[in-house]
Amino acid sequence: MNYTRKILKEQALIIEHISGEVTLQEMVIKTQEMFDLPDYDPTYNGVIDLRDAQAQMSKVELYGFANFLNQSELFGHAKWAIIADDPLVVALAMIFQQRILDSNQIGIFNTVGAAANFIGKLEIHDYVEDYGCV
Repeated sequence: MNYTRKILKEQALIIEHISGEVTLQEMVIKTQEMFDLPDYDPTYNGVIDLRDAQAQMSKVELYGFANFLNQSELFGHAKWAIIADDPLVVALAMIFQQRILDSNQIGIFNTVGAAANFIGKLEIHDYVEDYGCV
């Protein structure tokens, strides 16, 4: 898994890009690392770009990841938009969304524009490129 993260304090925004094969263990590690950052704020809205990712996890593993986040005091205070176009990644993202305590906090989209509208942060376009989607 390749992973990048930007925490934009002035926009109260977190942008993540994940590519390659993604496992549950890697998702837990990258999430815990983010929670431990001094700049991390659970009230910042976020975007996770998974358009270059290939999921290597089961539905049951995803349930465990959702439970991990539901139990954390460092998640669940802001909206997160997931950008995905692979059918398996979209399906797993939808399962994840259903398992989060407040499923309205998570949106799944195939364009940057739709993700930006969901979290109310049009400046996402300055950091994430819309490609391959119409």
